[in-house]
Amino acid sequence: MMDMQHLFYLYGFDRAIVMAGEDATNVQTLEFFGEANGHIPLESDRVPSAFDSENYGFHVGQGCAIAVFEKEHKNMADPLCKFLGAYAAAEDNTNPLGQREDGDGYYKAIQGALEVAKVDPKTVNLVKTHGTGTQMNNKSERAALERSLSDFIATSYKPSIGHTLSASGLMETGLLLNDMKRGIVPQILNRTERDDVFLSYDAPVPAKGPFLSLAAGMGNTYAAALFSTEV
Repeated sequence: MMDMQHLFYLYGFDRAIVMAGEDATNVQTLEFFGEANGHIPLESDRVPSAFDSENYGFHVGQGCAIAVFEKEHKNMADPLCKFLGAYAAAEDNTNPLGQREDGDGYYKAIQGALEVAKVDPKTVNLVKTHGTGTQMNNKSERAALERSLSDFIATSYKPSIGHTLSASGLMETGLLLNDMKRGIVPQILNRTERDDVFLSYDAPVPAKGPFLSLAAGMGNTYAAALFSTEV
């Protein structure tokens, strides 16, 4: 997303095709995430969820997503959404696989995206979380969102499709757009507590406004992108 943004705003491109993919899932990947207490072994009694106290973690998945971005013009097809801006950030952490409980990396990415997009945080009422569901990410992402936004609902797709690693950010954003066209924001699967913010039930799409898509990567890297369905 950052590369696409640079192509348009710094180099004057009119169209860009973005492909995000991950097909390298193997035994080493599963062992790595298992040792990091992220991936849930199939024989576990836990099931994938996010922002839940009993069910947490993810299954590793595979996937690919392709999106076409172009500057507005009179002959363009009906777009799914309008891209408003994105930002990537890092946080200070001695552990490249760890996360700070205060969500500093997520927070800096969110603030940067809001600034680039010139969006008032009070107008953002929907979030597609990174939502790995690990206990640390639950604390970190929740802290950053509650610090950044005032009134929102949030969902996560990883309990439904698995963690598709490098494909997850773009793929999950596309899934949310498809669900929004159907008029729903889907629940986070396998929640054990009722939650009106980090949704434990399907909810109607809130009043039109920008929505936020979050992602995170190894090495304490975080990204945020803002979109609008008002096109």
